[in-house]
Amino acid sequence: METFDVIVIGGSVSGAPTAMLLARQGHKVLLVEKSVFPRDTNSTHFIWPRGISYLNRWGVADHILDSTPHYRNMEVNIEGISLVGSIPLEDLKQRFRKLHGDDRGVIDYYCGPRRYFLDNHLLNCAKAAGVDVREGVTYNNPVVENGRVVGINASRQNGTAISARAKLVIGADGRFSRFVKDVGSKDKDFRALSTFAYFSYFSGIDKEELSIHKKGRFGTAIFPTLDKTHMVLVYGPTAYWEDFRKNAEQNFFDIYRFCAPDVAKLIENGTRTEAFKAASRMEAFQREPHGPGWALVGDAGSFKDQVTAMGISHSFRDAELISGYIHRALAGEFELDEALEQYQKVRTADYVDYFDLVCKTAEMNGYSKDDLKYFYSIKNDQAMVDQMLSQFGDTLPPTAGVAATLLADSEYPGFITDFDPARHPSSFPLSSFGAADHANNDLPEEVVV
Repeated sequence: METFDVIVIGGSVSGAPTAMLLARQGHKVLLVEKSVFPRDTNSTHFIWPRGISYLNRWGVADHILDSTPHYRNMEVNIEGISLVGSIPLEDLKQRFRKLHGDDRGVIDYYCGPRRYFLDNHLLNCAKAAGVDVREGVTYNNPVVENGRVVGINASRQNGTAISARAKLVIGADGRFSRFVKDVGSKDKDFRALSTFAYFSYFSGIDKEELSIHKKGRFGTAIFPTLDKTHMVLVYGPTAYWEDFRKNAEQNFFDIYRFCAPDVAKLIENGTRTEAFKAASRMEAFQREPHGPGWALVGDAGSFKDQVTAMGISHSFRDAELISGYIHRALAGEFELDEALEQYQKVRTADYVDYFDLVCKTAEMNGYSKDDLKYFYSIKNDQAMVDQMLSQFGDTLPPTAGVAATLLADSEYPGFITDFDPARHPSSFPLSSFGAADHANNDLPEEVVV
């Protein structure tokens, strides 16, 4: 039986970087991946500046940025109130200094590379670092001795068996992880309310940067990606999915006309380049992240809704954190179990407040009049808009920042003082509510910054 320091199950956005970083620190690492890359996967594939900063720290960002449109500014438009800004570089540096002790490589770009491109690049980087990467190999079960995981059994696509031992086995095989079931990791937190997402790719759209629109209980997102195409997405509460799917393409465009009529026109004039993709539900969870001889990273350990598109960035965070603690343990600084305990504590402290924010956002509850007063009050205050985006992009903690100064009641326009969320549609087809026409004429010009 072959012997390694660490075995990683899964070669995607958490597994490949974890393996790469461990190999760079001199450890013997085996990575098994059931697919043969390049391959695509169902993902919204957005990477926040925090995530791009990890790629840059590791020296692997240039290939991504050279091929993928990347930006600083973005728009979040809420009930017609346009908030345009960026995540402050200093906020990013402070977050990295707090979590990792330095701000080396931190940059303030975001981008949305396709997963067939991103994942293949990361796996190639792992190979270049010396990781023993075996594609087309399916993990079958753990090898357990005296209650401790000491290796794995796996098989190649031709049926050839593989057995390997290691001091630690890391599950990086996603939210439907088989390894999680085998080691008995239990859910510590589970949130049933989530969104559905429906998206595709369109060419012929002349629009830079990320743009998110939210109205009522629906949302849209659009950003440029590879091959001169745009990723174009709509989302709403999972409870609406069954009705949505009955006429999905029509409802896709109706949601866009309702939330973002100007963007809808661009999409309608574009050309869809591939089939629609869908996720009907994205229940969030946090699992026990480690046990005797095993650990979890990425979506295998914790999954949350796509509504803030933070999954890839957090996978990168996990990779840097856990590889650092494992290296210290393998170097003899402390026992491996103690290293994993420290990893859990640091990761939880970095994560728990944002996990709660994502889960509450994923409920897709409509905005209140007070919410609109807040957004309208900050729309011309660049520092406050940037602070909001920094919190949304998990850079400035949700509990940090300064409070907004609200305008006097007399300064709000009529669409806010008369706002009634009950007027928004709550079922399909949206056109039966006059949603498309209503969206075009609902808001006064003064809302746009």
